[in-house]
Amino acid sequence: MIRFKFDVAGALKTAGMTAYKAQKSGILSQDTWRKIKENNANISMKSLNSICAILNMQPEHLLYYEKDPEEEKEIKEKLNG
Repeated sequence: MIRFKFDVAGALKTAGMTAYKAQKSGILSQDTWRKIKENNANISMKSLNSICAILNMQPEHLLYYEKDPEEEKEIKEKLNG
């Protein structure tokens, strides 16, 4: 499972981005902002690109992969038919 390394919502707020400003400008949707606040990294590449631009960071500075045995099992079952 992909996770954020730190409080991205807090970092965006420090950079001057609010939920209202993100939605009004079209940079991030309300749903994406909610996911970020919930530390849910299941966001689009377009949103990830916007976050990287706002925070002046590379994706590897924002995200990491955490092994999830259930998720891994489900993926392997799908691969094996």
